[in-house]
Amino acid sequence: MRHLPFLEHDSRESGAQYLEDLATGYWFSEALFTAVELDVFSRLDPGGSSAAQMAQLLECDAPAVERFLDALCAMGLATYNGGFYYNTPIASNYLVKGKEGYQGNSILWRRYLAAPWGNLKGSLKAGGRVPDSVAREPGQLARRIRSYIRAMDDVARIKIREILPLFGPVSGNILDVGAGSGAVSAGFLERFPGAVATLLDLPDVLDCAVELLRPRKLEDRMTFCPANILEPWPVSEGAFDLVVLSNVLHAYAQTEAVHLLDEARRCLTSDGFLVVHDFFREHRPQKAALFDLNMLLNTYNGKVFAAEWVREQLTGKGLHVTDLIALGSDTGVIVASRDAEKLAGLRLAVPEIVL
Repeated sequence: MRHLPFLEHDSRESGAQYLEDLATGYWFSEALFTAVELDVFSRLDPGGSSAAQMAQLLECDAPAVERFLDALCAMGLATYNGGFYYNTPIASNYLVKGKEGYQGNSILWRRYLAAPWGNLKGSLKAGGRVPDSVAREPGQLARRIRSYIRAMDDVARIKIREILPLFGPVSGNILDVGAGSGAVSAGFLERFPGAVATLLDLPDVLDCAVELLRPRKLEDRMTFCPANILEPWPVSEGAFDLVVLSNVLHAYAQTEAVHLLDEARRCLTSDGFLVVHDFFREHRPQKAALFDLNMLLNTYNGKVFAAEWVREQLTGKGLHVTDLIALGSDTGVIVASRDAEKLAGLRLAVPEIVL
């Protein structure tokens, strides 16, 4: 199965079957969520397993597990041969714990985000997020922040592979705004040994970043700057050769986004680059529109911006700006600089990268 059938429909010919496929789309995600939660793919790696063996490991009913594994095969995540189930390459690369590309934390965070979708009607009436009424246990917020940062670390470690080929040698000071796990900064530092990075984010977030970054041994080239990015940034004007806003704008409304772009411009050197990496309405519009709804449901005022709006904002601040650079995945990049000649030297043809 190359694609989900309801993503390949022809709007001129689609009928009831298209609607049926849309209505049952959650079957796919729930099967994936459960497989990751049970760590099925780690258990299949590398030698495979029979349904009976897997059922014993999971402490589940054997016939039910066999049907579940058959469904994973139909989804392209497992194969069956000679009585044994095995991971497909995509499952082996991205769904086995401990592997570099592991995406399990991100996938289980999507499960957490799914609950508010059940009250989409309520959010439409309220005009935004409807907070749940469940009492919070002590420490629950800290655990949720940790889960979120680990999820975004999974995503960022993959995204940075697409972003890095845009740039020739990078040296000097990098400012990673809303740095999260620090995976974007780490990607730049590992590729470009002449660079150092300042990570700007809330204190609790940076505590998680320090923990996640420790195995990468980049501490001597990183500075951690606790701050609320919606307030004036406690960094020097014109001090950074590269300022990165990676998957940050969509968490905020237009007023906050303007503030972030203003502060980013203020921090740039005369020939520095500002990189805005995010979802944009013009790129993969189905995903962008639904992600925008997800922001309505799961943030206070987040939204997906049009790339043209971002470009107009940057141009209005006296910067030269690239067109939207569509990545191979569901996000894109806009790069800006005061120096038109240096901007023209970017490698704007993004090579095809296997993610």
